[in-house]
Amino acid sequence: MTHCEAPPLSTLIDVHHHATLQVVTNKQEELGLTVPDWLPKWSPEIAVDRMDEIGTTASLLSLPSDLGFLPPSERPALIRAMNEELTLLVSKNPSRFGAFASLPMLSPDDATAEAVRALDELELEGICILSSYDGAYLSDPHYEELLDELNKRRAVVFVHPILVKEKVADLPPALLEGTFDTTRFATKMAAANAFERYPNIRFILPHTGGMVPYIKWRIAMYALQGDLWTTETDPADFDREIAKLDGLYYDTTLNLGPLQHLERPDRILFGTDIPWCSKTVLHLQRDKVFEQAAQLGPDNAEAIASGNALALFPRLAERIR
Repeated sequence: MTHCEAPPLSTLIDVHHHATLQVVTNKQEELGLTVPDWLPKWSPEIAVDRMDEIGTTASLLSLPSDLGFLPPSERPALIRAMNEELTLLVSKNPSRFGAFASLPMLSPDDATAEAVRALDELELEGICILSSYDGAYLSDPHYEELLDELNKRRAVVFVHPILVKEKVADLPPALLEGTFDTTRFATKMAAANAFERYPNIRFILPHTGGMVPYIKWRIAMYALQGDLWTTETDPADFDREIAKLDGLYYDTTLNLGPLQHLERPDRILFGTDIPWCSKTVLHLQRDKVFEQAAQLGPDNAEAIASGNALALFPRLAERIR
């Protein structure tokens, strides 16, 4: 196949951009916690400068954290303040930012209440959760009320990988372990038949979905057979289970692999992981994603750059027109 340059893009939406929030920094300082020097700096001004480097029109902000430095009873209040600060950031620069609300997932009742407030009152673009919380996944029965409310609202749910603290096999924990837990999230949801029971929720799996696009057949096998791999099944059952996974969305963040060969272009979104990516990687992601898209179809680049995202986030679409 001949080389194809990244095409010019009229609009570019980044669905994977992490903010540093002042309410969290203040709480850490109040507790006497030291923020490591190696953490990348973030402010609205820094964000816009980095977005402008690659021509990003707007970014969806998120802060994926379980706030593990706080007792569980204190986390709901801080998360409410976080979502209010995100709302303020969006209101000050509505054509450049949207945001995903965080939820206090260790308290399902509080998580449900905050999801309703964030979507209905704060009018944020969607919800950000981690792939799991102390071994609990969204497929667990105590999250059914939350899923009901998200399904009623056709919510977009951005499922960020867990933040593993220790190295595994002497490798950086963020390199592989989070993507593996993203795969576990999708597998648990499939086995619980959650994608069929809550069909209106639009799930985004970052970092090209971990292993999900590559092992849908195995996920379907587990959904059908559980632990008993000798259980007989009908071939049509595999097609049905795999079809339930076809509604998932994936972002391109920090994994320039074969996603575009494995998934439909209308299920792929652009992401960068600002402020965690280097300048070189930021530009490389932008160029390579859209070079590949141009090779695969005449409309693929615009769909991945903005068409899919603007369909998911109509409030943001209105603000940038």
